[in-house]
Amino acid sequence: MPLSSALKKGSQDPYVKTIQQHLLALGYVLPRFGADGALGDETLRAYGEFLVLEKMQAPTDEQPKSISVAGAAAVERAFAALAAVAPVGKFFDERNKHPHDGRSKSQPNMKWKDVKAIVLHQTASQLGEKPERWHSVPIHFGISRLGKTIQLYDLTEVCNHAGAFNRWTIGIEIDGWFSGIDGQPNTLWQPKPPAPKRTPMTLPAAQMDAARACVKLIIDTVAANGGKITHIHPHRQSSKDRQSDPGSLIWQQVGIWAQDEFGLSDGGKTYSIDTGRPIPQAWDPRYTGNKY
Repeated sequence: MPLSSALKKGSQDPYVKTIQQHLLALGYVLPRFGADGALGDETLRAYGEFLVLEKMQAPTDEQPKSISVAGAAAVERAFAALAAVAPVGKFFDERNKHPHDGRSKSQPNMKWKDVKAIVLHQTASQLGEKPERWHSVPIHFGISRLGKTIQLYDLTEVCNHAGAFNRWTIGIEIDGWFSGIDGQPNTLWQPKPPAPKRTPMTLPAAQMDAARACVKLIIDTVAANGGKITHIHPHRQSSKDRQSDPGSLIWQQVGIWAQDEFGLSDGGKTYSIDTGRPIPQAWDPRYTGNKY
């Protein structure tokens, strides 16, 4: 039922919980209180971020003190559009629609026997649930916030996703912006003003499960074609400019999980290539003394 009048801060109207649930589904975070049905600063901050992205509010405007009828209607429309895209967890094969302009010119393809590793990334943006939004991304797979898996390149295509890793790796982009070290918001990469300041995202269970399933899909597909995945890496290991990529949360929940589950290696305590950085202790307690 549409909102008939504005919801002021402190309101416990049943509709508040609906708005909170919609915001969470759209990728906004309510880390302390979740969908508790009470309209506080946390919900108003997420709602304000939504308004800025929808261009209903300027980045320099103050945080809203209430949820307006027009703002609530916009949240409803965005949620309805999201729900109409496709069922949660569905696989999308976009290879024939992707322009593939991120493919390496010098070595466009690799042999199955040369495919050795998976590289994990965070998008540091929000591409969303529509597969066509991913068509500008040079990556083999994208994982949406709702757990959709979007394939963009063949597994044997060499695409420009991770610098010196490109020629023997398959890349997975996990949608969202995540702190370099979970629980330390100061390690979150921030866009330049006037873009609004971001709050670190969480990793929804559906997204984590889809990322793990994608790792297994890659391992199984490469094996079925005579190759073998032996390693999994964070993008950080190949570029000094990707210090927080993919962040400790993704690395621990997907990267270390894959090592435990499939016996993969990340190269070890001192491993990096080109201008990359080793995995820090804050991401993996085995690597004592490695700085973030």
